[in-house]
Amino acid sequence: MSASTTTSTVARRAAALGGGSARSLAAGPSGAKAALAVEFAGLGRTFAPSAGTVASVAARPVLRDVSLTVRAGEVLAILGTSGCGKSTLLRIAGGLDSPSTGSVQIDGSPTTAFDTRCAVGFQEPRLLPWRTVAANVSLGLPRGTAREAGRARVAELLELVGLTAFAGHRPAAISGGMAQRTSLARALARNPGVLLLDEPFGALDALTRLKMQDLLLDVHAAAPTTVLLVTHDVDEALQLADRIILLGQEPATTDAGGTRADGNARAPGATTFGATIVQELTVPGNRPRDRGSAELAELRGRLLAGLGIDRHGDARGVASSTNIPHFPY
Repeated sequence: MSASTTTSTVARRAAALGGGSARSLAAGPSGAKAALAVEFAGLGRTFAPSAGTVASVAARPVLRDVSLTVRAGEVLAILGTSGCGKSTLLRIAGGLDSPSTGSVQIDGSPTTAFDTRCAVGFQEPRLLPWRTVAANVSLGLPRGTAREAGRARVAELLELVGLTAFAGHRPAAISGGMAQRTSLARALARNPGVLLLDEPFGALDALTRLKMQDLLLDVHAAAPTTVLLVTHDVDEALQLADRIILLGQEPATTDAGGTRADGNARAPGATTFGATIVQELTVPGNRPRDRGSAELAELRGRLLAGLGIDRHGDARGVASSTNIPHFPY
C-alpha cells in the first residue's frame, strides 16, 4: 500500500468512527521501534493450588508444549474456547507472568518482567476518568521521555487515530469506540516492538467493532509492529491476521514417567492436560480482505469446527461433515 493510499484510508476510517480525520506517516510515527520477532519454545504453564487449599486439590495445567515463532511485523491471531489459556499466553509474552516450563524470547533474548519491548491493549479501555484523552495517552510514554517530545508524540498519535479534536475531553464525554482508540494510542505511545491485544474490541457493538478492525489494519500499515491478538471472533481473526493458531484442551499421554509440574511423580503412561496448538493456518490474500469471500468462509467453517461449533450444514441442504473440503470445492 502506498503512503498516499494509507494516508487517505486512515483518514477515512477515523472519520467514519467519528472524531475527525487522521493522517499516516510514511515511515511510521516518530520514535517507533522496529517490529520484533517472538519465539515460544516448549512453553507450559501450570497454576499451583493457593496456600491453604485442601491437599486433594491438584495443580491445574493450563498450557503445555506451545512452540511457535511469530515473525517480525506479523499479525498473529490466537483463538480458543474460554479458559484455554489464550490470555495467559499473551501475559507470558509480555513478561506479566512466567512459564512453568519452556521459554519465550523477543528478538532473540528472553523476556523480562513487564518487558518494555511490549505494550498491551485490553478488552476494556481502562482509562483514568479524571484525566483527559491526551493525558491518558501520555501514560503510555516510555519513562524519561522529555516533556516537549512527549507532547509531540501524544499529538501525533491522537491524529493517527482521529482524536485530535477530543484531546481535552474526559472519558465520560466520548463514545466507546473513541475510548478504545484512546487505549490503542496509549499502547502505541510506548513505541512497542510487540503489541499484545487481548480482545480489544470485544466490548464494542458489532458495527463499531468492524470499523475498529479496519482502523487497526490502517494503523498497522502506518506503524508496522508485531501483533499478537487474542479473540473469540473467528471473522475478526480472518480479517486481521496473517496467521491463526487455535488452542485446544486436548489430553496428551506420556510414554515415560517423570515429575509433574506440581512436583509429584508422574507414572509412565499418565495423561497430562493443558491447551496446546491444535490447528494453525495461514490466511490467504492481502489485507483488507473481502468479508464475503468464499475462501474465507471455508476457513471459517474449519475454525468453527475446531472450536466445537456445529456448522449446521444440513439446515442449508448441505451434508454436514467433520472433514470440511478445501476451497475450491
